[in-house]
Amino acid sequence: MANLDELLNSKYLVISVMGPHAGESEKEIFDRKIDDVKRAGKTFWLNRSQKGRPAMVQKLCDEAKSEGSDCFCIFIEPSSKGGALPAESQESAKSFSKDGLNWHRFPSDIGPVTGKIGKGAQALVFDQLELAKSTSFINLWDYADFTNENLPLKIILGVSTLCAIKKDMRSHIDKMASNSRRIIAVGRICEPSCVYLR
Repeated sequence: MANLDELLNSKYLVISVMGPHAGESEKEIFDRKIDDVKRAGKTFWLNRSQKGRPAMVQKLCDEAKSEGSDCFCIFIEPSSKGGALPAESQESAKSFSKDGLNWHRFPSDIGPVTGKIGKGAQALVFDQLELAKSTSFINLWDYADFTNENLPLKIILGVSTLCAIKKDMRSHIDKMASNSRRIIAVGRICEPSCVYLR
């Protein structure tokens, strides 16, 4: 895995706010997903964010790849304790699709992909995942919304995972107040980068 200083200079990133999930602690979730990578070479991380849709993530990763870079997701803490609502559902997805048309079963050697499954359920795909080894922070003012580079990142209810592009947004009138966030973990996104679930 690239070191955090290098990652924070990446032109393209996915940024995701970490919250509790269906009774599991943060560490339990990451341990389970890291075990998937060790066993199966990849893991699927459910998200339901409007700014983390498969087509958006796929485009971001394609652009990074065309410039010779891997694409990474940085997991960050919420702005305040309780700022990320816990996922209360523990349904298990049965299959995934890159395009919403062709569906595939999950590899047999990965753990369940759980959460609220249904319309809007999607998952990032990682082939590397690790917890941050030291206390590091990301400045969200260093990034703009990948889908509209004139807008700063906005983390709100329903938008906890975002596609970001490196751009100085410190002077933008609508920038977020809580810009410095602790980095919890980093995942390297691999093909098919982000998928639909059912």
